[in-house]
Amino acid sequence: MIEKLLKKFVLKCLLTPPNPSTTQMNSIFSKTHFVIFSLLISLQLVSCSHRPSSHLDEYRIGMQEPTLIAYSPVSKRHHAKKLIVIDAGHGGDDAGAEATNYTEKHLNLATARLLRVYLKQLGYSTAMTRDADFFVSLDKRASFANSKNPVLFVSLHYNSAPNKKAEGIEVYYYHSEKDKKRTTQSKILANSVLEKVIQATSAKSRGIRAGNFAVIRETHMPAILVEGGFLTNEKEVKNIKDPVYLKKLAWGVAQGIAQYLSTHAG
Repeated sequence: MIEKLLKKFVLKCLLTPPNPSTTQMNSIFSKTHFVIFSLLISLQLVSCSHRPSSHLDEYRIGMQEPTLIAYSPVSKRHHAKKLIVIDAGHGGDDAGAEATNYTEKHLNLATARLLRVYLKQLGYSTAMTRDADFFVSLDKRASFANSKNPVLFVSLHYNSAPNKKAEGIEVYYYHSEKDKKRTTQSKILANSVLEKVIQATSAKSRGIRAGNFAVIRETHMPAILVEGGFLTNEKEVKNIKDPVYLKKLAWGVAQGIAQYLSTHAG
């Protein structure tokens, strides 16, 4: 019973957007509450200690499917006709990058779920290429997005590099000479999202880059791929595994999307 109450409280903490009028997270995530959060994490890890270590991050950060909460510190606009497709990278047998007890596929999904909630709170409709731990091929992700005819597509990932000191957040867009309009829109979207994510997290900016990733190459709408930090950098892993930081990152992506759509209706 106590565990259920704590879990309900923590999910509310995770899914309440940061207050944009302050430089700190809203008071619901005070030090006392963070102690409670840590207690819940301990309970979760004990209750699932029989699970493989590669799945522990699912309980530390992803936990359960988040539920939409009513509270939002920003005025909700009505964008019901504006659909955004969210792509949680990797999944199933494709784990992606890894850190100790943390797997990219789960971090991607946790971030995607938070982003979905925040976008819904801002009044947008959303669809996800995957909403559980299963494999989806790159071509199916792109075809799913194209079938939905959204105003934009965002793919969420975390990075890795041989250089353990590599750090920062970068956003990719696809450069196409055949579709210069989409290239321009994707580039503007990438800039907007990176700006807001860096503002929200204070992470190092690695800039925006043209990339030849299938999910942003084969989609027909403005599309970006966000690399939210390096799982091969110990300092960044400490941030990424912090639910408060993850929340800030997802909120930054949502704010960047909203800023882009305020001037590029789609």
